[in-house]
Amino acid sequence: LCLLLVSHTAGQEVVLLNNGKSMPLFGLGVGNLPHDKIVSTIIDVASQDIRLVDTAHASHNEQLVRQGIDERHTANDEVHVVTKVWYTYLGYERTIISVRESLENLSSSSSNIRVHMLLHWPYCRDDIPWMECEKEEANLPQYVKNAGPPPHLDKQNGWKESWRALEDIYTGHVNLGDDNLPILESIGVSNFDLAEMTELVQLARVPP
Repeated sequence: LCLLLVSHTAGQEVVLLNNGKSMPLFGLGVGNLPHDKIVSTIIDVASQDIRLVDTAHASHNEQLVRQGIDERHTANDEVHVVTKVWYTYLGYERTIISVRESLENLSSSSSNIRVHMLLHWPYCRDDIPWMECEKEEANLPQYVKNAGPPPHLDKQNGWKESWRALEDIYTGHVNLGDDNLPILESIGVSNFDLAEMTELVQLARVPP
């Protein structure tokens, strides 16, 4: 949920979030872009003053996103990155792993990267053919499996534990072990339906 207050900053339209911070309203989605096109595309859109890039942990391209931002030669400008926790990483400890990996991938010593972290899906859905819950779980690295139970076996609670993890990271109650990681600008969700959003708003300590 964001406060849909749109303003213009340095020629850009930005949206004001619930936490009082702003982010660009328009950006570049690279989640399904071929990996060999990501860096050059991010560099190319710098001339159009695009300062928002959308991707996901499951796209395995966050390091390329960071590389493209680094090579834009706009070190003093904020560039916002939206990335997401995949449904196989739902659950408290698994979500911490996902967030840490994403922030490590996006960590930069030369660019001002602001990260917005979303839960990609509330759960793996049986009614979507390309979601292969058991197969994806079987293919996870062992350290992820060891971190918590398979989330597709507890669809009602996995995302709630993940939201609690996001809140704890966002508020500093969880230390990810590296002070050089980017700070989360905001936390939120995608692909949540009305019932799940209603539950989330009721239980959230940090408004999404």
